[in-house]
Amino acid sequence: MTPAEAVAAIPDGATLATGLIEPSTLLEAVASREIGGRAVIAVAAMGTLALGRTGRFEIVTSFASPVSRALAEQGIGEYLPALFSDAERVFGEADPDCVLLRLAPPDPSGRCSYGWAAAFTPHLVESARERGIPILAEIDPQMPRTHSGMEVPVEAIDAVCLAAGEAASDSPVPPSRHVEAIAGFLDELVPDGATLQVGIGSVPDAAVERLTARHMGVHTEVLGRGLARLVESGQADGSRKSEDVGLCVCTIASTDPEVRALVEDFRRAEVRASGPVLDPRVIARHSALRCVNSALAVDLRGQVNAESMGWSQVAGVGGQLDFFRGAGLTLDGLRIVVLASTTSKGESRIVASHPPGSVITATRYDVDAVVTEHGIAMLRNQTDEARARALIEVADSGARETLRSERFG
Repeated sequence: MTPAEAVAAIPDGATLATGLIEPSTLLEAVASREIGGRAVIAVAAMGTLALGRTGRFEIVTSFASPVSRALAEQGIGEYLPALFSDAERVFGEADPDCVLLRLAPPDPSGRCSYGWAAAFTPHLVESARERGIPILAEIDPQMPRTHSGMEVPVEAIDAVCLAAGEAASDSPVPPSRHVEAIAGFLDELVPDGATLQVGIGSVPDAAVERLTARHMGVHTEVLGRGLARLVESGQADGSRKSEDVGLCVCTIASTDPEVRALVEDFRRAEVRASGPVLDPRVIARHSALRCVNSALAVDLRGQVNAESMGWSQVAGVGGQLDFFRGAGLTLDGLRIVVLASTTSKGESRIVASHPPGSVITATRYDVDAVVTEHGIAMLRNQTDEARARALIEVADSGARETLRSERFG
């Protein structure tokens, strides 16, 4: 059927919920109708933009994107803070009248995979089926067929159409010119046999690619090119993982071609639902866990802002806090923040205190080490004063005296 036919039964005033990958074709078809309502969107892209521009829909997003920021600036969209591990509950409590998905083509058994990202979408589908809520899907022929163990049977879909164009893809960002130095210091913290989680960001992705440890494993929220290359090289063979031995586990895969080749090989990788992958109790079962995440800024107490510039929401928590909390339950895990010491404008990312409106993504109780191109600031079991001095030493040299003055007078 056509996209217009697929959405024809959606009533005025309905609450729509989407999977993690935006079903842009269906949303644009909804936008072309003279109806309004509420849309709870995971990652907003062009379909959400079309819906928001009608002025008839209340838009709520739980993962910041350039589109969601643009909508917020126009007073159209609002941001709903949610831990990634909690997204299943958040989207369930949205009480949707209809679920909209973008899926990979069905396999020979008639089941559609979630492609690049399972995340909370399998739970959203399960809930919709239990409650008898209509499930609409657009099929994307370009989407990889991945394995989650929770694929969608074609007969569970109430209306289906062909996706127009490709799903929103990752926009590669050149890593910091300091990535080699950052990687060198990070390498000191990652032993042979470590299990890696790596967050979104060009710096952590590029830094982990340069690790020298052997027999590493992968249990992560996002599988990026850096981790994929470690798997392909044999360095991350998963042979010493505490569970899922030999298997690379993620809940979202980058759209990078090298990552695609890995996640399409079911023997080596699974793109699973986010609930169990990001459950801190599951995370804590992995030995020698190294959680490597990025930040916008770190203050001299060790508090991390990875989400906002003042009052403006520019990113999301993702799985950072879930993994940090899981690693915090272990005896041999490390929670690591990696970042360049300055912004592209030369402003220090190590700050005495965060400006008003800033989000504290990870508290000082959640971070063990901060790595910049200037070294490693070990915060674990350190006093407030010792933390501040360590962080000043890894700040840009031009900012250190000001930071000392602001902190110590």
